[in-house]
Amino acid sequence: MDKLTAARYFLKVADTGSFSKTAKFYNLPVSTVSRRIKDLEQNLGAKLLRRTTRFLSLTEIGEIYYKQVENAVDAFDLAEEAVNQASGRPSGTIRISALPSYSEMHLYPLIQQFRNAYPDIVVDLNTTDQVQDLVRDKFDFAIRPTSFPPEHLIAKVIDRHKMLLVASPGYLKKFGEVRDYKDLTTHRALCYRSANGVMPWYAFKNNDVHVIDKKPYFLCNDTNELLRIAADGEGIALLPEWTAKRALEDGLIEQVNFGWDVSFVSDLDHRLYLLYEQKASELTRNKLFLEFFLRHIRTD
Repeated sequence: MDKLTAARYFLKVADTGSFSKTAKFYNLPVSTVSRRIKDLEQNLGAKLLRRTTRFLSLTEIGEIYYKQVENAVDAFDLAEEAVNQASGRPSGTIRISALPSYSEMHLYPLIQQFRNAYPDIVVDLNTTDQVQDLVRDKFDFAIRPTSFPPEHLIAKVIDRHKMLLVASPGYLKKFGEVRDYKDLTTHRALCYRSANGVMPWYAFKNNDVHVIDKKPYFLCNDTNELLRIAADGEGIALLPEWTAKRALEDGLIEQVNFGWDVSFVSDLDHRLYLLYEQKASELTRNKLFLEFFLRHIRTD
């Protein structure tokens, strides 16, 4: 039997908790994945997975095997990739998770330039406002805002991630100017909803921090849609500066500036990071992307 292929299927099943998701990922029938893992268990003489009608989990032996075989598969991939790159042009697939609005403003043009320079490298870009796990979801890079980047990942600051309250000129003319954060309680708040709920708004001035008491008028997990709704005069939205920049320049919206800084988090040490594992940068294609991205991206 092909133990390497079976090990890959096992790792993916363990990561996703699903035979069907693994089969979809590899574009195979579920029966093929199930049979390969069953053959692997028989070959090892041990049960790796605990299956019920509702749940799938690793056995104690499965946990041990997972930790050992993950490193072995990674080492094999690195070795194979090194040989391939030495004998030809850089190739393979780079998987990236990034914010939709940031991708539209900055990443799409850079990826196009990168693909022109390295046509044999495939870029698999997943745009989402949801936080994804690089290791579990098998991403090479993630672009994500945070105040506390994970310690097990390399984190490169690529933007200060300044937040702005914005609204259309027509909305402010109709509903009145905002002169203090307390005035926002009477306005229509266009709110970002994360997987953990509606994001709070904080106001900062010197050492003062206050939660802004807002009344959600519209909720969405897409900052581009919040921008569109704000430009249509529906309310006030809290958006990253780089999301709002073009609409501000075009006069579709204006900054609601009342002398306080604003943010989704209770501190201003919030940055946009490029995140990746050390071993990811050892792959030639990833190293090329990393160097290209950091050389061309704006960090103002």
